[in-house]
Amino acid sequence: MAPTPFREAYVEVDGSRIRYAEAGQGTPLVHLHGPGGSRLTRAHDLLCDHFRVLAFELPEGPSPEPTLARAIATLGLENFNLMGTSVAGAAALRLALHEPRRLRAFVLESPAAIRPDDRDADLERRLSGLATPTLVLFGTVDDVVPPAMGCVYKALMSNCHLVFVYAAGHAISADRPEAFAEVVVDFLERHEAFVISRAQTVIHP
Repeated sequence: MAPTPFREAYVEVDGSRIRYAEAGQGTPLVHLHGPGGSRLTRAHDLLCDHFRVLAFELPEGPSPEPTLARAIATLGLENFNLMGTSVAGAAALRLALHEPRRLRAFVLESPAAIRPDDRDADLERRLSGLATPTLVLFGTVDDVVPPAMGCVYKALMSNCHLVFVYAAGHAISADRPEAFAEVVVDFLERHEAFVISRAQTVIHP
């Protein structure tokens, strides 16, 4: 089957045009990635077989979460899954804290919100109150953020599941798209970690 083509669109919020790409049907999955244009991968094609995927480019500014929340509301998304990748992980975390009642489940791919040399004490303190089912994914050969940082998220968040994806670097969805999509779809459907619930898991080839 040919992949569902993504269409590019914009939503107007607070005088700004926020670009996003959309494909698929079903429960919305909002994906936040950093600035610089679309970063769609084969994993997005697989995810949109199960969800209505909306990949947003982060608005400019130090605190884009309120603008993103209004953009999501403008599109009529009452309840949604949320996914944040790399540097967009910080915005995704703050959006999850801003909109906990609208969030069904939450995925962080190689998040760079917390780094060994750049800890945000206020953010870390607030994470303890986030009860949304959360999946944190790190590649075993990530050379941007140490995979061991995944254990920090798991310790801070009460409903966090940690999975390491074998032979994947920082861009898990590009390096291992099938494995990435499989574990994300499974988690968003069951709200439990892939293969072994609440365990530190490695997804092998």
